[in-house]
Amino acid sequence: MLRHLVRVPSRRPDTEPMPMVVMIHGRGADMNDLADLAPMLDPAGGCRFVFPNAAKPFEPYPGMSMGWTWFEGWPPQGDSLVESRQEMLRFLDEIIEKYPTPEGKLIVGGFSQGALMALDAGLRTTQKIAGILVMSGGLYEKDLPDFRPHAGLPILIAHGSADDVVPVTYARRARRVLEDAGLDVTYDEYPMGHQVAAEEAEAARAFLAKHLA
Repeated sequence: MLRHLVRVPSRRPDTEPMPMVVMIHGRGADMNDLADLAPMLDPAGGCRFVFPNAAKPFEPYPGMSMGWTWFEGWPPQGDSLVESRQEMLRFLDEIIEKYPTPEGKLIVGGFSQGALMALDAGLRTTQKIAGILVMSGGLYEKDLPDFRPHAGLPILIAHGSADDVVPVTYARRARRVLEDAGLDVTYDEYPMGHQVAAEEAEAARAFLAKHLA
């Protein structure tokens, strides 16, 4: 199983069944990177937040390691995504087995590279999910999943219009492809760069509250 952090802001007992949110970090970060978002995103009633750590060290230069990465390049180069995809699919199965989670009360989300992973794995997992949260990410179009089993699945895409790391065109393209495939996409753009704004976090919290209730 991938290394991971678990946060329960509501302080409900760890053995208690509750909805789960898996949040996936971006390149050069680790499982701690998004953990501070848990209290901001936690809906009324509370849920379990799980933050997996990528297995591949990120080396921006040979011999220099800085955090972790799920794949090489943007968009992913060659088959660099495939191994992490399989690891994430296994992780989703294992984490649902490890922690009591009501059926269908799972949301997969992420930021930047992690948002692409959330879409890629969330639309392939055999686990029943309630939605996907995409923050400053995109869709890997060279190897798309079968969208048909996910018709009507709620997806929130949020992106900064001034993002100079993952251009907003990736979010706009993802919206178009997913909507055309019959998924239920909510799309928000914010006047910001490659970051998470307070207004965006509130929209994400409302998304979790609506679909994990």
